[in-house]
Amino acid sequence: MGLSLHYRGTLTDKRAIYQLADEVEDIAKAMNWRYAILDEDWSRPPTAKLDNTDTGGIEITGTLALKGISFQVHPRSEWVYLFFNASCVISSPAQVAMSASEGYPAQAKWQSVKTQFAGADAHVAIVRLLRYLKGKYLHDLEVSDEGAYWETGDYEKLKSRIEKLDRAMEILGDELASLNKESSEDDIVERIEKVLREMRKRE
Repeated sequence: MGLSLHYRGTLTDKRAIYQLADEVEDIAKAMNWRYAILDEDWSRPPTAKLDNTDTGGIEITGTLALKGISFQVHPRSEWVYLFFNASCVISSPAQVAMSASEGYPAQAKWQSVKTQFAGADAHVAIVRLLRYLKGKYLHDLEVSDEGAYWETGDYEKLKSRIEKLDRAMEILGDELASLNKESSEDDIVERIEKVLREMRKRE
């Protein structure tokens, strides 16, 4: 649960990859955003895959064959990935690694970034930057905005949706916390459905 942005697209001109990355890096520096850059060889096919670590975690190993930049506009926002494969399609390290079994298909897949816990201003910053990049570098960029800001530019509507989800998660958390250790799976499902019904009534 949580409000997110979804986007996909391709770089209009492969020669503009470094210009895009440099421009976003300059913006990230000016805004004090965290960022990371990849500049791997597009002439080498990807070999990335997910491997288990000795500590029980998961890591990505192998070659990603991605170029571009990722950034985080707020400590509580997920990262925005503007990495591109050799076909100039927006991708991410995890997406490349998880597609190993499929032979690393090049078609555009949706990227998602959750902004729920970062607030409306962080969400707006990402939308405005994506809109700028669409006009200059990513002419076929598609965006699906759960906050509807991409489509409407309505800040108050976006803020209201975030606040409504915050309340829903708070109520759900309280309901689940009230369950005892002996609660069955049916009890948990019933509590969740109860919260959802109550939230729908308030809409």
